[in-house]
Amino acid sequence: MYSVIDIGSNTIRLAVYRVDGEGITGILNNKYTAGLAAYVGKDGRMSPEGVERLVDVMGKFRAALDLLPDCECFPFATASLRNVSNREKVIETVRSRTGFEIRLLSGYEEAMFDYRGAVRALPGEEGLLVDVGGGSTELVFFRGGRAEAARSVPLGSLSLFNKCVSGIIPTAGELQSLKGEAHRALAAAFPDARGFAAQPMCGVGGTARGALALYRGMAGEPPAEGYETQFFARVLRQAQDSPKKLTRRILKIAPERIHTMLPGIALLSAAAELYGSRSVVTSPYGVREGYLLSVLEHRGIRV
Repeated sequence: MYSVIDIGSNTIRLAVYRVDGEGITGILNNKYTAGLAAYVGKDGRMSPEGVERLVDVMGKFRAALDLLPDCECFPFATASLRNVSNREKVIETVRSRTGFEIRLLSGYEEAMFDYRGAVRALPGEEGLLVDVGGGSTELVFFRGGRAEAARSVPLGSLSLFNKCVSGIIPTAGELQSLKGEAHRALAAAFPDARGFAAQPMCGVGGTARGALALYRGMAGEPPAEGYETQFFARVLRQAQDSPKKLTRRILKIAPERIHTMLPGIALLSAAAELYGSRSVVTSPYGVREGYLLSVLEHRGIRV
């Protein structure tokens, strides 16, 4: 068995896998909603309270893994620490108090690990992978079974929420700000995306899974090939016209994402509009699986 700890801006997740001749199979998945991005001040530093929150969660995972002595663990961090000015001190504090050696992924590495993990479940050989995390959004255009271009945009569902929303559910004016900020950030990533395939969109990560659950709750089971990206615009319209009704729906399917679901969907909607994705399929795999596969390959273990 092997495990990874994915330290994100909103959640910290421990995933344990069995590795054999058939590939990697998830056997345990546990997460804490830590909201680390909320502990980063205007100077870019993570506060002592944020560091303690991270150490506390990592300590809980250490206790769990101590019950699995043959399960080697590979912790990594994404925008949660990538965008923090005192990241070296934070990483050293976690190492000294929990024993975990955290690898900090670059934005490009995160995007490519996303693709490597998600490709296991992609229905076709071309499209646009989109992973909306808490602090960043990864975009990968792929064709013919390989990535053609990859970018990491330093704006995610939680950072967009913190930037534009004053309460929990955005007002009509704040919804317009969400959509505008999402468009500007993603358009800057690929100012000229002509020539790349963006159909279908492959949604990866918690926001994509939450959007799929919301779709199922509002429209029933999606067809095998996914659902139309117009659904994202429909959700944003409902957020303006019937906010209480939509809030109740989100609380039923993903209460821990009550504040980040709409910012995340605004980013998915912006990607679909900017690059011409008409339908979206959701992959159950992503950066955690891609990172583990890379680590194993580096050790000469092919799965």
